[in-house]
Amino acid sequence: MKVIYVNANNLQEIRQSSPNVAMALGYFDGVHLGHQKVIQTAKEKAKAQNLSLAVLSFFPHPKSVLCSDIAISYLEPLEQKIEKLEKLEVDIFYIVEFTKELAKVEANDFLDDYVIGLNAKEIICGFDYTYGAKASGTVKTLADYAAAHQVGLTVVEELKWNNQKISSTLIRKHLIERKLSELPNLLGGFYKTKYCQKNGILPNYSLPNVGSYKVLIEDRHASIECVATVKCKKYIQIHHEMSILSNLLTIEWVEQLKTIPS
Repeated sequence: MKVIYVNANNLQEIRQSSPNVAMALGYFDGVHLGHQKVIQTAKEKAKAQNLSLAVLSFFPHPKSVLCSDIAISYLEPLEQKIEKLEKLEVDIFYIVEFTKELAKVEANDFLDDYVIGLNAKEIICGFDYTYGAKASGTVKTLADYAAAHQVGLTVVEELKWNNQKISSTLIRKHLIERKLSELPNLLGGFYKTKYCQKNGILPNYSLPNVGSYKVLIEDRHASIECVATVKCKKYIQIHHEMSILSNLLTIEWVEQLKTIPS
């Protein structure tokens, strides 16, 4: 998979060599099952029309740029998102640098430059996708634009679990409420973070709320079941012989425990 960082300065150069693609649009934080449905739909369109499969997203999160006083709780860093998209057999991951200048770009101009401009022949997005200045672009305006430019458009309807829309917001809510055992129904697997024994949680991950949890630690190709107690938003206590573990750990969060080990 090619990972291509796009900004206003290099856009024209990238456009010159961009292949024809079926392009999935979204932020894709967590790459949950709803996101996977969008990407799978794009994959089917790409295969049917002999196109490359592309995903176009932003970094940093638009809210962190537009509301700098608000701390954004990411579910995962770009590196982990890249790993997941590669497993989904995405060919190109376009990461557009989100800036205050980009936030002012009108909806149709955004499509001209970053979607049609990157040779999207099929556009695939979720039912609630918005784009352009002040989120003025919606799936309705996108449909009008696609028809005018003779580009295919597929809008993927919401995916629900327990009558709730599967979303990054719902996943964050479950982390706060310690409902970890339900997350595989939203993510397709346990929520996963990377943790440094010295410096704490790596940037752009979210820990569950304070409490104790059953976890699986991936270490040297082995999986160790143990207990981890979240002390704050950055640090945890792992109830295991730490000297035999690596400094950098990958932790899968399985379920909340009602009692905290001594």
